[in-house]
Amino acid sequence: MLLEKAKYFAKELGHETAPSQGWIDRFKKRHGIGHIKKAGEAAGVDEELVQGWKDGRLTDILRRYDPKDIYNADETGLFWQMLPEKSLGFQGTTYHGGKQQKTRVTVLVCANMDGSDKLPLFVIGKSKRPRAFKNVKKLPVAYESNKKAWMTGALFEAWLRKLDGKMEGRKIAMVIDNCPAHPHIKLDNIELVFLPPNTTSLTQPMDGGVIRNLKQHYRHILAFRRLAAADEGIPFKWDLLDAIIALKTAWNKVFQQTIANVYRHVGFVLPCEQVEEDGDRGEEGGVEDAQEFRGIWERLGDLFPLPAMEKYIDVDATDTGVELLTDDQIVEITGVKEDGESDDENGNGETSSQHGEDCVRKPPSMSEVCQALNVIRQFDIFEQTPAELQLLVENYELYLMSNYKRQKKQTNITDYFAVKE
Repeated sequence: MLLEKAKYFAKELGHETAPSQGWIDRFKKRHGIGHIKKAGEAAGVDEELVQGWKDGRLTDILRRYDPKDIYNADETGLFWQMLPEKSLGFQGTTYHGGKQQKTRVTVLVCANMDGSDKLPLFVIGKSKRPRAFKNVKKLPVAYESNKKAWMTGALFEAWLRKLDGKMEGRKIAMVIDNCPAHPHIKLDNIELVFLPPNTTSLTQPMDGGVIRNLKQHYRHILAFRRLAAADEGIPFKWDLLDAIIALKTAWNKVFQQTIANVYRHVGFVLPCEQVEEDGDRGEEGGVEDAQEFRGIWERLGDLFPLPAMEKYIDVDATDTGVELLTDDQIVEITGVKEDGESDDENGNGETSSQHGEDCVRKPPSMSEVCQALNVIRQFDIFEQTPAELQLLVENYELYLMSNYKRQKKQTNITDYFAVKE
């Protein structure tokens, strides 16, 4: 079957030489392909399979590794541009039947068992060089692209190998689900541990609550920004760079204790340990944050028709970030070079104005930054914000002052002469 499929792709991609049996044998070895036991068509999660995983492989991992050295990674789709309101949206965008625009990216989320190490988010978009990223020297997350904005085996392997190199001799276990985008590979410092099929909702920490917590914080930020624009009566703008910055902030707001408790909730405990069950899984600050989000939601509800807040948070809960591609899609992705020059944030040919962005951003001038700091200081005076926040503004100004000479452009003698063509 593999050989016939390889011959088909070779022909479609214009290769004159057909793959041989030896090529297939090497392909199987590289990707860990062998005989597997066919799973039955169960209606739900196999409880015996879950318990067998907890009593067997998971217990072995917990005994061989410290909590700080056990990681879990999982992908999720994010409809990053979806606004809270049902029918109103970005200026110039048309909705049919109240259907929301589902511009998406894939986000890889990874953290260790005790929550002490939240790895930087890995975002996959459709455009290689989105217009929103122009002039940006450093993104707050890792970013890659493909035409479908899905996680692929090549992207996941590259991410793993980069992480493996950063471990520098430290040995860790990486627990992941057994999906097509997660290849079986050998690494120097990372032991890959694959979850049983069709059990991730009960066995995988990221899928068991961490990703939802991240999305709740992200949509809290988006709803707050949407409300602020509505209160001011100004057009709301939200591009891919805004979304990525908000994702970074949302990830920072996921507490260490929240992650640790979700790990325990899905069974990452030795049989001799006692698990304390609680409704919110021990999320620090979760109740307060939810109340703040609900307050913003109620105020937005006075302006726009809104769905239930929980429905909005979970709008993309079923998007796993991984898709089985058709043969035509594989040929298209493999055979066409993606330059991304003419793509927008979504890579779908829409104009940037449809995303609330009329032009490429320019780096703010030193004067504009100082003016922004002055506005924040005035806000501090009238609102009496905490002293630690005021100190952040002072430290930021000190940083600007110490780096001003280095950032200022060097004047050349040729700048004093007008050049005519």
